[in-house]
Amino acid sequence: MARVQEFYKGKRKRRNYAFLPFLILLTVISVILVLFYGMQKYAVISKDGVAIRLPILEDGQSATVDSEGHVVREFEKVSVPLVFEDADYSYVRSKGGQFSPPVRAIFIPAENVNSNKIIEYAARLVAGNALMLEMKPRSGQMLWESHTHMAEAYSLTMQNDVTAAMPEMLQMLKEKDVYLVAEISCCIDELLPTRTTAYCIHTETGLNYSDGLGTWLDPYSLDLRTWIAEMVRELWALGFDEVVLKDVAHPSLAEAIPLLYSREISTPRSSTAAVCGLAAGVADLLYDREGKAVSIWCNTREALVRDDLTTGQNAVLFMSLYDRVYLDTDKFSYPYNVEDIESQVTTGNVYDRLVPVVINYIPDNTSWILVDGPED
Repeated sequence: MARVQEFYKGKRKRRNYAFLPFLILLTVISVILVLFYGMQKYAVISKDGVAIRLPILEDGQSATVDSEGHVVREFEKVSVPLVFEDADYSYVRSKGGQFSPPVRAIFIPAENVNSNKIIEYAARLVAGNALMLEMKPRSGQMLWESHTHMAEAYSLTMQNDVTAAMPEMLQMLKEKDVYLVAEISCCIDELLPTRTTAYCIHTETGLNYSDGLGTWLDPYSLDLRTWIAEMVRELWALGFDEVVLKDVAHPSLAEAIPLLYSREISTPRSSTAAVCGLAAGVADLLYDREGKAVSIWCNTREALVRDDLTTGQNAVLFMSLYDRVYLDTDKFSYPYNVEDIESQVTTGNVYDRLVPVVINYIPDNTSWILVDGPED
């Protein structure tokens, strides 16, 4: 017979000892994190590695203490040479050629930019579709009423019959579906140096540097870059579809002449660094082109294939930064000009992006600029 229990034995709780290792691990991790972040201020980095130096373990007699009781550490002085390399534009991503429809234009020099002459040139547009107006020649005289900071600061623009009539003339041409191109001289200017010498290249004697082309502005100047971009945007707003930057170059020197510039730089000076820096800086300021085009002039065939150390130009870089590159050439040289740069034109049609500027004849090409010249 089964034995009857007189008393009920309570049920024992089972303890979860598996939680204990997890709690210990969590505590250890917390201590490590606190020590890691709390001890960082005592870390000393040297050429031999990283060490932790606690003030409590330091010999108080050998340490220097300031007036507030803080320990002053003296470290070994290290000489670190700084090396400045020339700018490398090989990384520049092509952003030109987005606005490069065929342009077949007649060039109108500044002295002919007036209502009567413009009507005459427009009447000659049989094979053409555009007019290129020289809106700022090397004389520096701006043929529109400009409100850029430089124009207003140095009175570079004045209201006359031409500037007053300019908006109406451009509107008339737009109604005739004429593609409008403006050309401005950038680094050669005879007017600005008469108002200030702050933006000029100087000789060792402090005089403004001039040659047979005119007085040269400093391509290193950041203010010059800003001014060029402001002029371009004004001309776009005035009604021009495209603006061409001319004389983005460094003066060609027959012999080495020491020159002084308006801006201090850390890298060695060179014509290429100056001109390519100017071109890249202006293009960056005009990155948002609002459906308009901005182009640039190239002076030599050498610049189509390599840095032209004389002018500082590089048409391969120009082609990456700008919508078109304009080049003085002729019907015999132009096919070779195309061959020189065709492999570098990754967007658009090379025949519309490398635009031949020719005298007295219309080339067999989708784009061209016709310049009137004296007859032989």
